[in-house]
Amino acid sequence: MTVARIADVSILVHERETLLSIPSRAQVVEQAVLTITTDEGVQGHTFMGLPQPDVTTQLIKRVKPQLLGRNALDIGAIWGELGRRRDLDPTVQSYVDVALWDIAGKVAGLPVHRLLGTVRNSIPAYASSWVHQDVETYSEEALAYRERGFAGYKIHPPSMKVGPLGHGAITADHIETDLRIYRQVRDAVGSAYPLFADPFAGYTFAQAVRVGLVLEELDYEWFEDPLAADDIYGYLRLREKLRIPLLATELTKGGPPGHVPWVLERATDYLRGDVVLKGGITGLVKIAHLAEAFNLNCELHDGYNALNNLGVLHVALAIPNCGWYEVLIPHAPGDYSSDHLSWGLVEEIPIDSNGYASVPDRPGLGIDIDWDLVRGRTVAELR
Repeated sequence: MTVARIADVSILVHERETLLSIPSRAQVVEQAVLTITTDEGVQGHTFMGLPQPDVTTQLIKRVKPQLLGRNALDIGAIWGELGRRRDLDPTVQSYVDVALWDIAGKVAGLPVHRLLGTVRNSIPAYASSWVHQDVETYSEEALAYRERGFAGYKIHPPSMKVGPLGHGAITADHIETDLRIYRQVRDAVGSAYPLFADPFAGYTFAQAVRVGLVLEELDYEWFEDPLAADDIYGYLRLREKLRIPLLATELTKGGPPGHVPWVLERATDYLRGDVVLKGGITGLVKIAHLAEAFNLNCELHDGYNALNNLGVLHVALAIPNCGWYEVLIPHAPGDYSSDHLSWGLVEEIPIDSNGYASVPDRPGLGIDIDWDLVRGRTVAELR
């Protein structure tokens, strides 16, 4: 039996430029690398996007003493113990879990999805817009990413700048702008190209009904998080009014328990999750299995940064009930890159000319960190 004792836990805080602001403007933010090292020198990593000081403190001061000396392959036991602690931010459990799966793959000499139970070797990827200032940008962007080979395109409409992200009320004028974008993008890409709509929990019930009926006519694939994340009653009412599938909700934190009411109340047509907010790879797989037990898909959310994007992709390749891989695409106007997907890695996460995403056939998460880039921007190292 392999024993891989945890010998060290460290965090490297560094700076990076990102366009994850509304509107999209370049800004320098802090990101961190969590590294867990075994006594054999095997290291597991994950990125911590926009790390809060209390999260890094919790990891080093409270969790590290609990991990030292533990078998790094006791992933389930460690996941459960961290999940029961009420003095930790839920993302702490997630970050540790992703790094431990990276170790497990490296110890086994296998990609993580092989350990989870591979279902497929690639999955269709859709480009997921950021929030733009004008209507025409969306159509131009959709066409550009279709030309690059992406298999679909998702719209985050301008009302996101006003709703939850802007802490304002979405008005009838905002809805008219959103509807114009939904229509123009469909006209631009044609009737056969898959499109998705995600207003990020910003609409009222009446607004969601109005928009949803239009999305049905335009043959969008799904209507994601139209209402507030805790409005199960609203989603039940909305399902009575609409035929388009509803996708909720990426915003519940923690593992499977937060999704159980959505399944039992039949308030959504899909479950949703990522490896950051949903308890890491372990938690996300559990949510996918919950959905599978009720014949629902579990559509996976962007991982917020490159290593977690890899973690999400490994899960997508290991569950049968996921149809798409999300690639968030904040970029400068006219650039049409996908830098956010792979920033900080030595190579890009592969997406082929047919729009299918895959991972290299290497142990662990499969792509190394660009340590020259990261260490050249380091602002702190925590041990």
